[in-house]
Amino acid sequence: MNHRPINREPKNTVVTVLPLPLGHVLLPDAHPRAATDRTCPIICHAVQHPDGVVLVDTGPDVGHPVIDELYQPDVRNIIDALNDAGMDERDVVAVVNSHLHFDHCGQNHRLPNAEVWVTEAEVAAAAEEFYTVAEWANIAPERRRLSRDGDMLADGIRILHTPGHTPGHQSLSVDTADGLVVLAGQACYSCVEFETGQPAMTDMHDETWLDAGVESLRRLTALSPDVVHFSHDEAIYQPRP
Repeated sequence: MNHRPINREPKNTVVTVLPLPLGHVLLPDAHPRAATDRTCPIICHAVQHPDGVVLVDTGPDVGHPVIDELYQPDVRNIIDALNDAGMDERDVVAVVNSHLHFDHCGQNHRLPNAEVWVTEAEVAAAAEEFYTVAEWANIAPERRRLSRDGDMLADGIRILHTPGHTPGHQSLSVDTADGLVVLAGQACYSCVEFETGQPAMTDMHDETWLDAGVESLRRLTALSPDVVHFSHDEAIYQPRP
């Protein structure tokens, strides 16, 4: 494997963030959001940095019998999405999995030369039965990087631990020429929840994680971001003038 680590030496950078819509899954009847949000969009995000492309999540894959039956995924190949956006998949130097639910890590295997950043708490959670698709969430030891809260992934790119939706959820803050961009992942499901600072109880790991989820949103809001992107909402948060 030709491993190309990110150069973490500070430098003047021009950094951009590009949403990569990957399609959708259909929420099963038992899902708490199914009555109002039957179709769940899947959005990954590419950070174009002089040191390489950092990809936040890879969406689900297809071909798993249980996922195909329950969620009927209609998703794009992450390589096609990158190429159509003018990026070469060989330039992806890191994948940051916001968490290891099946719809966020399913195509990690398509980027075998990229290191994969995840929290230790998330690796432990993913080992629980029925948490995810185990083979999609498994990260080879030589690729896996365990993040700490506040880690600088590259100049201007910081990892933030934002538990709530899952015990080891993480988000990203990115300094760009247009201001501070936060890639919230699923720290909240919707832009409206970010604006109110109140994530839905049904989107938390369980009811005991609600306070952690609220605190995670408070931390992200306290950054005074200029733009916030989400994994399952095509709406983009920008503060009102």
